[in-house]
Amino acid sequence: MKYILISALLTLSLFCAAQTSEDQLKKARDFYSRDDYKNAMSLIDLILANDSINFDGLFMKANILYKTKDYENSFVTYSKLIKLYPDEPIPLSQRGLLLRTVQEFEYSVKDFDKALLLKMDDTLRLGILVNRGAAKLSMREFKGAYNDFMMAFEIDSLNIGVLNNLAAVCDEVGKGDQTLVYLHKIIQIDSTFSGTYVNLGFKYQEMGKYKKAIEFFDKAVYLDPNEPLAYSNRSYNRLKLGDFAGALIDINKSIALYPENPYAFRNRALIFIEQKKTTEACKDIAKAIDLGFTKMYGTEVEELKSKHCK
Repeated sequence: MKYILISALLTLSLFCAAQTSEDQLKKARDFYSRDDYKNAMSLIDLILANDSINFDGLFMKANILYKTKDYENSFVTYSKLIKLYPDEPIPLSQRGLLLRTVQEFEYSVKDFDKALLLKMDDTLRLGILVNRGAAKLSMREFKGAYNDFMMAFEIDSLNIGVLNNLAAVCDEVGKGDQTLVYLHKIIQIDSTFSGTYVNLGFKYQEMGKYKKAIEFFDKAVYLDPNEPLAYSNRSYNRLKLGDFAGALIDINKSIALYPENPYAFRNRALIFIEQKKTTEACKDIAKAIDLGFTKMYGTEVEELKSKHCK
């Protein structure tokens, strides 16, 4: 992944729980907020044992399953909610986000489309537009993504997620002159968000200003030492400056933090190619393909495979 995108995992509840389960829900939410999903799920199971169609309980269960990467059962639970509460947009939105996570982008967009037809407030509509735009961006439907982000911008022009995602798509729709405007606006709003510095670094990388780009990636790593895309992008810039050792250290760190990122394996393959380590490069090229690079970013790694991997 080149730019950092921001998605919205919605955790609010729409319904009042039955009085008998209110204390359990409160405790479950507390466990959930502390990422203690095991204890949260234990309480949710008790709630659902007494009320199998409790919206809050089912919704939190689906979110916990999503957070713990049990995507199949999370999908089933969101689907149950959608069937039970067809007029509520949040379950559709969350299932759409799940589908985007597993790279089922077309189905993801369909869920967001359905959700946006339902009644909701502007805050929720903004979140769904951002998520739909991100799914379209993953499908390389750049114009559609830009339009979604602009509709969200009209709702809230100071929303960091909206500004960040607009910056990510501007170059693809011939509005590259606006990228830095949006990113610097985010810094004015919140100078501590590491993702902005990753995206600023990538913009300067695209301009061929590799030393300048590294300055922003350094800042991102300082703010968040566990931000994998900062290391991945910094690695590429170090590679372009001939610092193979530094590039390899960065990309290995990125892969350790985020082993599902196909772009990181593409970057490490490029390092190995420069070092004439063809066998290692081809393994990473194959891994990038397996992780869906072509679907998300185009044919570059397929071309690398044809050129270097006989």
